[in-house]
Amino acid sequence: TIMMFGSIVVSGMNMIARCGFTHRNTTIAALSISIGIGFTQVPEIYNILPALARDVFAGNPVANVFVISLILSFVLPKSEEDRKIEAEAGTN
Repeated sequence: TIMMFGSIVVSGMNMIARCGFTHRNTTIAALSISIGIGFTQVPEIYNILPALARDVFAGNPVANVFVISLILSFVLPKSEEDRKIEAEAGTN
């Protein structure tokens, strides 16, 4: 189990390295992991959710990290360099 989760972490770091350690990418990764794991330390935070959502998020920090990273990637503004990279990737 330790090997599997270690491999997942290293794969994620590898993906971030390929995308580039921009300020935006680093912020998204750091906040997602911190908030996602931090929420598991305060299980009462999930009391406002319906039972099904509470079951999914209360015991699964990976689901928390996933949702938070999605929200941050939509909310945080992209730099001009990020927009150029996306435009070039779209034309290839």
